[in-house]
Amino acid sequence: MADPRLRVLAAGVAAALLAPACGRRSESAASLDTMSVAYVKLALALGERDSDSLDSYRGPASWRAEARAERASFAQIRQRAVALTQPLSMPRRAAEGVDQVARRAFLTRQLQAIASRIDVVQGARPRFDDEARLLFGLEPRDPAESAADADAAGTGRPAAIRAELDTLLPGDGNLAARYAAFDRRFQVPADRIAAVFERALEGCRASTRQHVALPSGERVTVEYATDLPWSAFTRYQGHFASRIVVNAAQPLTVDRLLELACHEGYPGHHTINVLLESRYGDRRPEFLVQLLFSPQAALHEAAASVAPTLAFGDAARAAFERDELFPVAGLDPSDAARHVAVARLVDRLHGVIGDVVRKYLDGGLDFPRAAAALECEALMPSPEAMLKFVNQFRTYAATYTVGRDRFSRAVADRWDAYVQAVTGPAQTLKKPTASAR
Repeated sequence: MADPRLRVLAAGVAAALLAPACGRRSESAASLDTMSVAYVKLALALGERDSDSLDSYRGPASWRAEARAERASFAQIRQRAVALTQPLSMPRRAAEGVDQVARRAFLTRQLQAIASRIDVVQGARPRFDDEARLLFGLEPRDPAESAADADAAGTGRPAAIRAELDTLLPGDGNLAARYAAFDRRFQVPADRIAAVFERALEGCRASTRQHVALPSGERVTVEYATDLPWSAFTRYQGHFASRIVVNAAQPLTVDRLLELACHEGYPGHHTINVLLESRYGDRRPEFLVQLLFSPQAALHEAAASVAPTLAFGDAARAAFERDELFPVAGLDPSDAARHVAVARLVDRLHGVIGDVVRKYLDGGLDFPRAAAALECEALMPSPEAMLKFVNQFRTYAATYTVGRDRFSRAVADRWDAYVQAVTGPAQTLKKPTASAR
């Protein structure tokens, strides 16, 4: 159960939610705790209207029941979100500490994302860069910053990456066809996916525990489905427990399963949420809920996207896959090193995916041409599935590309920086400072 004091805080929520748009309520009239509860209830209300928006919730069941009973309209939710930002955006007061300022900024960003998501659901179609900023706090990058992010993430120039892959994958046919044929050699048989993923999860957890103190009793349960828009997803359930669902219908290679185990589990989404709950408990009601389209989601997705490279260097990754995962998959491990090398190079083309998605959503590419570009330039074997995902989740793809590169540049493969970033009170991606370059 959530902290009983949350039931007391709820008493002042109605006033904060119903504050008139022209009013300016002081923090003495509506405390940060009370406003954070109001934010949670707005997030739950949005989830009742737009199920894609609500990622997870671990607060009192009564709050969710209230949201279901009222079933507020989009217009009501948006109006309340805008009204609630007004007392939060007041100038800093002399008595405020750094933590209070960070909380106010966090709530303001999240509430603005709620309003922007409602606009999108109701038909607004901002340019890609504008939508990524409104929903995720991802500012457009200038060319110099893009180059710096790419260098920090090890992505480099796409043409050079494809040239290196061309050398690693000799033979007839274009590079995309040769890569697809090579990749199929390492797909895990359907009846062995669960065993390989469980062993990969163990390896990711062991690597993470060497650097991060995880609380006793943290745990993950794994399920398998065949009808997901995602490769996998994690639902944090509170009390240091998560449920991971893997899309077993997708073609999953040995390396991809290890990637998913780190991304979803250790030190990715499960670990991030465990660390947040361990640090704050129920003292920060705003962390009881997680919105999918929000600056906090961008931070967590970006962090989870770099989790595999943090958990395993290239040599350690190749050795773990060869010695541990290939035997479980029943595959010949003799070419494991090349499998990992090729997969890592293809992964460095994620910036190309971001560029194609931007052009697609902005109307510069139609579906067939965008699919062809993803296949030929990013070497994506099933580009249609990616574009169907983009049709549903739109600029969420920016968290895997722009967000990932920015996070990589900021933490620079340092475990302490990773933990500090994902557990800090700001809960947003920051532009890295010069010292982080």
